[in-house]
Amino acid sequence: MGRDLSRYNIIGSSRPMRELAEWVYTAAPLWDTIIITGERGTGKELLSRAIHRLGPTKGAEPVIVDCASLHPATVESVLFGHERGSFTGAVHRHVGFLESAHNGTIFLDEIGLLPLELQGRFLRFLEEKTLTRIGASKAIHVRARIIAATNRRLETEAKQGRFLPDLRDRLSVLPIATPPLREREDDLFLLAAHFLETEPRERFTQDALEFLKTYPFPGNVRELRNLCRRVSVFCRSEKISRDDLTRYLDYDGEREES
Repeated sequence: MGRDLSRYNIIGSSRPMRELAEWVYTAAPLWDTIIITGERGTGKELLSRAIHRLGPTKGAEPVIVDCASLHPATVESVLFGHERGSFTGAVHRHVGFLESAHNGTIFLDEIGLLPLELQGRFLRFLEEKTLTRIGASKAIHVRARIIAATNRRLETEAKQGRFLPDLRDRLSVLPIATPPLREREDDLFLLAAHFLETEPRERFTQDALEFLKTYPFPGNVRELRNLCRRVSVFCRSEKISRDDLTRYLDYDGEREES
């Protein structure tokens, strides 16, 4: 019997999703570093939570860090912590995200946006499993399950000098790629039914169903989810047509002039 991830709210029975489930169930019990790659909107954070719940640290909530939101001036302290008095404004000891994930899981979203000047220090942490708070003289041993994610091609980022090649290699112990929605045609109506809470063929006209099958969904599952929410809220027609879908499709809120 094949494995699936539906219990973790990851919907899909297509071949790419069955293969993804096999990868996840195989890698999740291990302590090895995992990097999840894939386009935006493919559910990388959702997948990281599934890996955590299937893994050796499932008893605690994962520490989640959005690298895209870290401020350059404070990112080192946020990740590695600091001692009281180590710099102006450091009135208390601060335990960083990495240390707080001891014996647990830390998910580093958009790892490709980690500042270059900190990548070397993070690489040392991955290799040595120790860190030193800013202003401290003693290193601390930290055992944490590392799951990173990115929608960037780290090989390209490394070639262009924005990402350390050694860090890319160290992160890629167990790489898992999330398939884009255009490669999961068999899951399209299954996902739509999940988001609409009804069978799509009961809500959509035939031309709308054909449109959904041919539209490339650059925003992937997130775009489909948002589209289904919009039409369920705003469309008053008994049946949703192709024109209704195109009217509410533009997920950034900017409509083109017809």
